[in-house]
Amino acid sequence: MAEETPVKQDRTPSDDEAGRPARKQTWQRRWRERKADLREKRITQTVRLRTTISKDLQPVTGPLAKLRAKIEEHRKWTHPLIGFLLIAVAALLPYLDDWMDLPLWVSRVTSGSALARFALFALFALGLNVVVGFAGLLDLGYVAFWALGAYTAGIATGAHSFTQARISGTEEGAEPVFAMWMWGILLLALVVAVIAGVILGSPTLRLRGDYLAIVTLGFGEIIRITANNLDGITGGPRGVRNVPHPRIEAGGINVEWGTLLDVKYYWLLLTLVVLWVIAIRLLDHSRIGRAWVAIREDEVAAAAMGVPIVKMKLAAFAIGACTAGVGGVVYAEQVGFISPPTFNVVQSILILSMVVIGGMGSIPGAIVGAAIVVLLPEMFRGLEDYRFFVFGLAIVLMMIFRPQGVLPSKRRKAELLGESQGEQLYDASHAGS
Repeated sequence: MAEETPVKQDRTPSDDEAGRPARKQTWQRRWRERKADLREKRITQTVRLRTTISKDLQPVTGPLAKLRAKIEEHRKWTHPLIGFLLIAVAALLPYLDDWMDLPLWVSRVTSGSALARFALFALFALGLNVVVGFAGLLDLGYVAFWALGAYTAGIATGAHSFTQARISGTEEGAEPVFAMWMWGILLLALVVAVIAGVILGSPTLRLRGDYLAIVTLGFGEIIRITANNLDGITGGPRGVRNVPHPRIEAGGINVEWGTLLDVKYYWLLLTLVVLWVIAIRLLDHSRIGRAWVAIREDEVAAAAMGVPIVKMKLAAFAIGACTAGVGGVVYAEQVGFISPPTFNVVQSILILSMVVIGGMGSIPGAIVGAAIVVLLPEMFRGLEDYRFFVFGLAIVLMMIFRPQGVLPSKRRKAELLGESQGEQLYDASHAGS
């Protein structure tokens, strides 16, 4: 006889199982309501605290608000005047220690070498801010253009040939001396960096986000490793030595830059920073700047509106690259020695952190971010082994309580405010579901 197949019986869910989804929805609704109540209480307390503080500071903030309104009313001449005064104050910072008795940590921050390093990285941050802040392209290989500018100076000044002769023992030729035509190396490095930026950007700028970051990171490592292996061109791991310091000899003018501590390097880099600030500000208020904003906000919508995506991205990459190339020339002539380990990925991340801390898309923010990252460790130098811990802790706290940066652009600040308000509206709309 064939075996009988057992008949499956439908299982009737128990009352506990049937009521489980309803209880889950009730719990989720109560949890959302509690979150909304807590958020509302926090917002109310924050508004109340700000109101109290503003009332207490009214004697101070009132006149300041009137002064700011007058400055904005006559901005055509007040803004250039304020900019000129800021440049004058910045140029005189190295002499503060001679004019007054300063604390030790202030003396460290206002020394010629510390200010020159700050101005160099401020220049780099301005260039990377165009790529990351304006165009929204995450670049982790920015240090490669710095290396290209430095090696361009090392080769064009004859320092590489002199170094190779010293290493081989031939002792051919004299030590390179700076000539007036060598100021053209700044333009040469600018062109070399722009070409490298276009070569990198042409095949890769169709990528977005993390993929673009990985490609640029690889490009930076390729440049470093190539410089480490090409002994005949870059000097390999031994580097390039005796890069001549710049000088000006024209008519009765004879100005010569000295060693690493010479304050004239700070003035030279400060001049470059001012020129780049003017140029980038003009670009930001032009059609190119508006195209960068459109690409950053929504690349698909920008392309639909007729914005040339690839050309605008290449322009951002080229401007950022030429900035680093020019800075690399001044760095090589200041230090007098360049080697591949200097241009590692940590430097790229450090420059990127300056842009983020200062405020992405903000020109003053990039400069302030460079000052924080470069000068803050100098202030904590007295703590010896703990100064980088304190520096890192200060940056973490800053990013927690002010994620938009120290001096964010108005556009970026509005975006972050809109996101937070959007989240609150989303939670409120789903509170009763």
